[in-house]
Amino acid sequence: MLWDTLAYLVRSGTAIVLTTHYLEEAEALADRVAVLAKGRLVASGTVSEIRAVVGRKQISCATTLAADEVASWPGVGNVTRDRLQLRITAGNAEDVVRRLLAADQHLQELEVRRAGLAEAFTELTHEAELGAAS
Repeated sequence: MLWDTLAYLVRSGTAIVLTTHYLEEAEALADRVAVLAKGRLVASGTVSEIRAVVGRKQISCATTLAADEVASWPGVGNVTRDRLQLRITAGNAEDVVRRLLAADQHLQELEVRRAGLAEAFTELTHEAELGAAS
């Protein structure tokens, strides 16, 4: 009910300032986002602009390839395994996907998604904390 009312108000031209720790809400509802770290503004812009801060993409696939083998490939940042499912964080997802397809003819359930607002928030606030510490 509350979200329906807010959506109606936004459609009718009303500006709303919403503070939340639920980044999924912000990603779904906001036209613009401001990221604060330790009381300081570290980034602001559209959801797409904030997400663009993180150049990495998330790749998920069902494969028998070893996680440590994939982790050694160029452009791969992190690899985790959950049974047959590999979850890969990559800077150049397209190259990693090409290599996955070439290395495993039986690759299944391939999914590539860009970083979400949560990943961008984590990176931005981490950078702000590192900058404050130096």
